[in-house]
Amino acid sequence: MNIDIEDTKFLLNKNILITGASRGIGKCLALNFSKYGANTILLSKDEKLLDQVYDEIKSKYKTNPMIITCDLYNLDENYCQEITNSIQKTYGNLDALINNAAIVEKLSTIENYDLETWEKVIKVNLTSSFLLSRFLLPILKISEIPRIIFTSSGVAKKGSSFWGAYSISKGGIKILAEILKDEVETTSKLKIFNFDPKATRTNMRAHAFPAEDPLQLKKPDELIKYYLWMLSEESSGSENNYIEYED
Repeated sequence: MNIDIEDTKFLLNKNILITGASRGIGKCLALNFSKYGANTILLSKDEKLLDQVYDEIKSKYKTNPMIITCDLYNLDENYCQEITNSIQKTYGNLDALINNAAIVEKLSTIENYDLETWEKVIKVNLTSSFLLSRFLLPILKISEIPRIIFTSSGVAKKGSSFWGAYSISKGGIKILAEILKDEVETTSKLKIFNFDPKATRTNMRAHAFPAEDPLQLKKPDELIKYYLWMLSEESSGSENNYIEYED
């Protein structure tokens, strides 16, 4: 990864949509991308927290962020078209979509997994990523270095007991990223990446592993160099679309 992370103009005037931007890795990406000059489009269902991230960006950086308040569980085709229209009207194009938002909800055996939770996790983690990717493709393809970056997990590669719908959703994301790679990379400039950040200090990690000491985990800031590389011209020649954080 031969990129200059000290270059504060690395993402100058890039327009980047981040789901789950109100906390955790998403918030970290929003602040750091703004530091590098990007116009960050902040999507989350928590309007109060989004406002705080927006205000912090406006007070620190000379960029043009946008807030999209959206519960991904309720995302449908009409709202996706509204999001696309709003981004195109404000910025003209989109340079990157970071499908970051995800929920675990519960750890349970399949025998005891209720349908309501199953459907919620699949909709938030997988279906919303499909919908946003599908509708935003036209305004991504007109970018000079367009990217879609999905967020993976160790349970995407091999199913493990109790991970239920979360593991299924991440496995689905892996396949979705591979399908998109085959469909768009040979006919456009668009690159598709699926990034596994591995164990990171977030609220979702704490929920899934309550006995774990969070101080032993890396902070989200340590992931930034990977995202900058994926968003860079250097990554355009990469044949590998599954990227993992290296300890």
